[in-house]
Amino acid sequence: MRLMATIKTWLTDFRDVLSPRFCATCGEKLNTTEQKICGACLIRLPYLSKKDFLDNEVSRLFWAKIPIERGHSYIYYHKEGLTHELFMKMKYGHRPDLCRWIGLMMARDLIPRHFFEGIEAIVPVPLHWLRLIERGYNQSYHISKGLSEVSGIPVLNSCVKRIRNNETQTHKTATERINNVKDVFQARSCIPAHHILLVDDVTTTGATLYSLAQSILKENRDMVFSVLTVGKAAD
Repeated sequence: MRLMATIKTWLTDFRDVLSPRFCATCGEKLNTTEQKICGACLIRLPYLSKKDFLDNEVSRLFWAKIPIERGHSYIYYHKEGLTHELFMKMKYGHRPDLCRWIGLMMARDLIPRHFFEGIEAIVPVPLHWLRLIERGYNQSYHISKGLSEVSGIPVLNSCVKRIRNNETQTHKTATERINNVKDVFQARSCIPAHHILLVDDVTTTGATLYSLAQSILKENRDMVFSVLTVGKAAD
């Protein structure tokens, strides 16, 4: 066993010499024990509290709007600094591997806190097919795949489609965000789940996730939802 561990370490060191890996936030070279984000940056990320999933700044976005069970965002998103670099790489940097790894990390942290209890399926926010071709991947889907690998909850990637290629939500007011995502999703009927986890990379007002939930409820009554995003836009 020690020999195998030593060989694995040598191979890892050799790989890092041939193809160095760099932190997705600060850009510094990763050491052999670090993955995607260096230890220094992981400590510095602005994490949200995980004490109450029923009453927090994420779940409150959906109160009295949809049947919400719990909500959480992992870190705050700021328009500058570490988190901005991270989300730019997740969304536009051709890094589905980074998105999946973040999903794995979130799930490992949230399982001991019973966040996934009762959830039967994971539904990532879908991209319009034109944007999917342009970007090459859906970051929310790969985050969901990471969550699924740890939690064992299946990802339903084709139960909802985006029927309109709406403009980005960036720089829009709260009202503009609601109007921009109105009726952009279409859900299939008979989704094989009652409690669904909706997953996205970042939420600001919750307009996109609300629109997604509404499309599901239109075709599937008596659904309940939980919401999980990597980032929550800081006020």
